[in-house]
Amino acid sequence: MFYELLLAVFSVLIYPGLLFLVVVGLLTQWYVRKLIGRLQNRIGPKYVGPLGILQPFADVIKLVFVKEELSFRGRLDRLLILFMVLGLSAISSAMLFTPISPYVIRGAYDVIAFIYLMLWSTIAFAVIGLSLSNPFTVVGSSRFLTQILFAEPALVTSLLAAVMVLTRDSPIPLSIYSSAVSLRADVLVAMVLAISFISFFLATIAKTLIKPFDIPEAETELAGGLLAELSGPALGLAIILHYSEIAFLTLIATIVFLGGPYPFNYGDFLGIVVFAVKYLVLLTLIAVIKASVGRIRIEQATSMMIKYVLSTSVVALAIATIL
Repeated sequence: MFYELLLAVFSVLIYPGLLFLVVVGLLTQWYVRKLIGRLQNRIGPKYVGPLGILQPFADVIKLVFVKEELSFRGRLDRLLILFMVLGLSAISSAMLFTPISPYVIRGAYDVIAFIYLMLWSTIAFAVIGLSLSNPFTVVGSSRFLTQILFAEPALVTSLLAAVMVLTRDSPIPLSIYSSAVSLRADVLVAMVLAISFISFFLATIAKTLIKPFDIPEAETELAGGLLAELSGPALGLAIILHYSEIAFLTLIATIVFLGGPYPFNYGDFLGIVVFAVKYLVLLTLIAVIKASVGRIRIEQATSMMIKYVLSTSVVALAIATIL
């Protein structure tokens, strides 16, 4: 019992939980920034560490431990810090449902608990905007909530469709773990996975405010929008949460939709290499999209989400239900 408790704490706090997500999230930031810099004929992160790989870590450490936290009238500082910590804790706990965790939580319909934990990072970002009195953050928050109104259902629906078809013959139905270790030999299953993956990937871009869906930030219009009034430790924690969420959703896409280490097994050396390559391919695609397109308007974003992302996820779920 004590060993299981210790293993659970290790899985939540170290691997593949909090520390792992923070490190991978900041490395993800470095990779995307470096690749976008090369695509735009710039250098990208350079000064801290080899090839600037430690620059995101240095920036966050400076914000958390060096920069002063500025406070203004009407701010609910403790509330936004609390919800950002809850958001990080939730996605760290959600990693326990995946087969890369030493301590695995699995059971019938555990996808419901997984989705619940996955939503907390969105709630945390919504609270950031609503707990600040700056008009830029208020407008950014309203745009964020409008965008999430369609991105979050698409993300959830596409994940449900994938888990449903992958666990249709499993003794543990609608389980994240079971879906992650299922073989992908069925043509119909592969078709549902392809459709739902497109929806999940586009919804991830919208949920994490990556161009062209960076409307709630809009530096030239809203001076940063959601994060306009944050500074010091609060800003550092928001950056950690943001990139940890990107890493989390990309890891889930790799595990559920791309088969993780398939055709190898979890824990094998070649499996780890294949897993890392798939993860980097998704990040490369994100970086190329971010470097190639400009920001769109909020009405364009909502129209795009309804026509192409949410509708695609609903089609995938309908096919999965029939199967």
